[in-house]
Amino acid sequence: MRADLPAELIFICAILLTVGSLVLYGMIIKRLLVLIERKHIWIFPMIAGILLLLLAIVHIYRMLFYFPLLGTAGPADLFELIIGSLSLARIESYLLLAAGIVALAGGLLYYRASSK
Repeated sequence: MRADLPAELIFICAILLTVGSLVLYGMIIKRLLVLIERKHIWIFPMIAGILLLLLAIVHIYRMLFYFPLLGTAGPADLFELIIGSLSLARIESYLLLAAGIVALAGGLLYYRASSK
């Protein structure tokens, strides 16, 4: 089994662009929090960006380690490799979910703080 390299590069670029936008979002919120005299809400988008970077690292590891082995595996090893690859895919999904929840929580906290 081979990874589709152009699709994987587009995916990694999309993740990195999202991380960049979350960092920018966090920096903007940090400056705006001075106006409403609040602190530390800006850390939420930064944490979401870190979680997305972890997702990218896990995804790259899965593509570089498991996909070449799946292409050359014998019948005895195939089941273990599929289970390992799916386990990493599950971790990727949890990281994506956690990043979304953390970013949303930061936005909701900022909205609540700025609405008062």
